[in-house]
Amino acid sequence: MVGSPVFQYFALRVGNLTQVQPMLTTELLFLLGLVIMTHHQRPGVREFGGATLVVGGLVIFLASAHPSGGASPLSWHWGLVLTFVFSAFVLGFVLGALRLQPGGAKAAVLGSAAAICFTYQAAMTDSVAKNHHLVSILCSPALYLLMLSGLVGFVLFQKAMRAGHVAASRAAMVTVDPLLSVGVGIAVFGEHVALSPLAIVFELLGLLVLLSGARVLASSRLIAQISVE
Repeated sequence: MVGSPVFQYFALRVGNLTQVQPMLTTELLFLLGLVIMTHHQRPGVREFGGATLVVGGLVIFLASAHPSGGASPLSWHWGLVLTFVFSAFVLGFVLGALRLQPGGAKAAVLGSAAAICFTYQAAMTDSVAKNHHLVSILCSPALYLLMLSGLVGFVLFQKAMRAGHVAASRAAMVTVDPLLSVGVGIAVFGEHVALSPLAIVFELLGLLVLLSGARVLASSRLIAQISVE
């Protein structure tokens, strides 16, 4: 998790949010592979089925959406809008979680708050990655906001995993972050996806299959085992 912002930065230098963020769900595939290699456990039908859905959904979405664009810089007013709106949502989710008893619901709410932070971090990272002037990057508020949001998101995710079953928090993460990032990419950064009726149907189908597979893997006892460790 520590190295993910670095890889995200390099990915966003050549891609955009709509292309990069849905790939987050493949984290579960790597976790599954790690469990198999280090714990010498064999995956079952749930794991194979979830992995197939993740890969299939990702292929369907990217092939039908043809995401492109994203050259629009992050304007100051959009930066302010994202900062205030996302901060309000995170605060709302955290306050809501404080009212809940430890369990799946609390873990999911905190996981969603963490996912919002990571979506915001991705947006700031995209802004920094598209800037090729070192002095300008160092003077940009986006650089420091991405660090802050990443730290807050990390803390919230740790609390989410301790609040209830790890499947609830991780499922919220792999669902909220990609969907929200796609929306931010299109609305804020001027990214484009295919908008023909048939393309939209397959885009939604791909996202549904992708997120369904991610939720199946997130609830796998093998994934939960290494996440807790």
